[in-house]
Amino acid sequence: MSLLDSGPDLVTVYPTVEVDDGYGGTKPGPGEPVTLRARVLPATSDESGEPGYLTGTEYRVYARSLPAGPWSRVEWAGHVWAVVGEPQHFGGSRRLAHDVATIRKRG
Repeated sequence: MSLLDSGPDLVTVYPTVEVDDGYGGTKPGPGEPVTLRARVLPATSDESGEPGYLTGTEYRVYARSLPAGPWSRVEWAGHVWAVVGEPQHFGGSRRLAHDVATIRKRG
């Protein structure tokens, strides 16, 4: 079994679907939640030297298949996270194919 299939973190992804905006058009909205096993690792941290200020940390989510996009919402470790940009899709063989998304805490 691959490390991509048995990640230690349980992640819930709310993929983006098009919903009616009430004006005859569409807008991005939350879809049905998908819970999957993933590996979440820290990516960057904004270290402000001033005491009392929060530091912003981004994480990378590694999964076999990640149904996320720039408007998707991710729930992990008891917090709600936003996906930063488009997830990266790495192809190759079936054993090596995986998706990587960068997430940032909302709020």
